[in-house]
Amino acid sequence: MGLFGRDRSEAAPVEPWPRVPVAPWSGGGATAEAVPVAVPSKRRPSVPGVVVTVPEGRSGVRLDELVRFFGDESVVLESTHGPTLYAVWTQAWPKRSATAVGDVLEGEAPGGLAFLGAAVDAPPSVVLRGAELESFRAWVAALPS
Repeated sequence: MGLFGRDRSEAAPVEPWPRVPVAPWSGGGATAEAVPVAVPSKRRPSVPGVVVTVPEGRSGVRLDELVRFFGDESVVLESTHGPTLYAVWTQAWPKRSATAVGDVLEGEAPGGLAFLGAAVDAPPSVVLRGAELESFRAWVAALPS
């Protein structure tokens, strides 16, 4: 029991998210769904998230992290819910960058969003570009937070 007679061990009830149905996004060999993802907190056991499915696997990220990622094309986004997937901007890894990511992205044209498996040992099977990338950005931006 807490100081005022409340049992603090109970987790807060999970609010459904999104509150209204959101159609999944798909394009370029990838799909994305708006779902709550678990967080290690008793106050808030889940937060808005996105689960991405590509041939390398299916994994999720927090929505706020994905939004931040779209705002900084020099970073790598690592999934936190499910098998590890990486989302990387192709322009962030110039040829001969002396990294595993740079090696598998060598020769990729700038301006794409590539999804890589955890081993980072094969070129990406999905690289979103142009209209597909803009469609994915718009879908994420339209998600309620």
